[in-house]
Amino acid sequence: MPRIVAKREVLSGRGAVVLYGSGTSAGSFFYRELIKGSRSYRQRKIPDATTMDEAVQLAVEVAFAMQAEELETPDLVKDIFSPSKPSGSKSYETTTLLRQPRRQLIEDSITNFLEQERQRKEAGLITSKTRQQKEITLTQHMLPYLSSQGVLYTNQIRPATFKDYELFRSAATPLSRNVEIGHIKDFCKNYLVKNRLLDADMLLDRGFLPRSRVKQVDRMKNPAINEDDWKTIVDYVRGPFRDSAKLLQNHRIHYWRTLFWHFILFMKNTGMSPEEILKMKWKQIEIVDEGRLNSKGEREEWLVSYIYTVRSKTKQAREIPANQARELMRWKKLQQEYMEARGLKQTVDRETIVFSNPNNELKSYGYSNFQRSWKDVLEAVGPKLKGHRFSPHPYTIYSMRSTFIEDHLLKGTPVYEVAEMAGHSVMETQKTYARLNLRNKGREITMPNMGKKERQRKGVELF
Repeated sequence: MPRIVAKREVLSGRGAVVLYGSGTSAGSFFYRELIKGSRSYRQRKIPDATTMDEAVQLAVEVAFAMQAEELETPDLVKDIFSPSKPSGSKSYETTTLLRQPRRQLIEDSITNFLEQERQRKEAGLITSKTRQQKEITLTQHMLPYLSSQGVLYTNQIRPATFKDYELFRSAATPLSRNVEIGHIKDFCKNYLVKNRLLDADMLLDRGFLPRSRVKQVDRMKNPAINEDDWKTIVDYVRGPFRDSAKLLQNHRIHYWRTLFWHFILFMKNTGMSPEEILKMKWKQIEIVDEGRLNSKGEREEWLVSYIYTVRSKTKQAREIPANQARELMRWKKLQQEYMEARGLKQTVDRETIVFSNPNNELKSYGYSNFQRSWKDVLEAVGPKLKGHRFSPHPYTIYSMRSTFIEDHLLKGTPVYEVAEMAGHSVMETQKTYARLNLRNKGREITMPNMGKKERQRKGVELF
């Protein structure tokens, strides 16, 4: 009998993985289990295993294959383990399992994975936007790329399959490409590998899904809006953008554009993400009269809105103070007046979504509506905008969030407080602060010593 140099139990003690150190099986891993009612073992070589951990992982498949063969060929098993053999000796059956490669159409794998993600979305484990982004990456980017590489089945994926993906998606920004690579890795890890459609070792290879190098300028794809540009945008949305709906005599368009006006004011002054705002209900808002004294010592009303929210991306709960009390009160009044004028029976209450559609049971508008209106506004006022001094990228809907962060840093709000309100890490906020701080110190750094005598330093002896 060959000598055993390593052994590990598997399947809750049903069998064991052994490594032989002598005989013709030396250096090979086997799965073996005791035959019930005897002192004999049956065993089978574990193919492709080079370490004990790999052998333990593959042993489950070998055990199930042996069990299936036993059920299908009982007579053969009976002949092999005949009771005529001496009961005092152990006998072994040694065969090698040839693993048949599994494969599935890439398109079918994507469909199955997205259904899995849909169930996770319904369970509240991921957001609708996350699921949608994964679908776009896999169906509109990865699938065409694999087709261009001649990869139609999962078993055709090789370690170098994605080496040209960066060239294929050269039109996208490095940050966008890295997000897509993250989605593809998720697909490979949580569907292909789990269903034994892809070798897990490929994911350990850093060259399998190469990431793009991200420069500092690439991180500013959502540049903050400067004060003059912000005034241009708000004046247009409040005026011509809304007034054109009156000319069309379409009350739904006018309501939407009024909502969009209040939406951008709210986002710029709270730093909340669009996903947070679209789900926000009136019960998450508290308006407090903080009061202040004027120059005559008289108390004046000073309304501050406090918004309680949980950021979808980080699940971080936070409370944001904002000068949006009057705007929110005005919007609530306009919302209720619109429903009364149209004979709608809904009523705005604490459970109502703040930026909701009264023509659709007070449900939230889709995110694409906000993106489309933002694009329309920028196309109308684009020639008048100066843009961000550090970024070549155009303003996006997330630029209002960046504006909130930069405005507070320039105002002198402590970095930790800004990070807490924005739901960012302090380190990420500090990067923005370091860039802006140089502009604030520009006068101090460049101001010449006009009219000042040259400073002469001299040591003072203490003893």
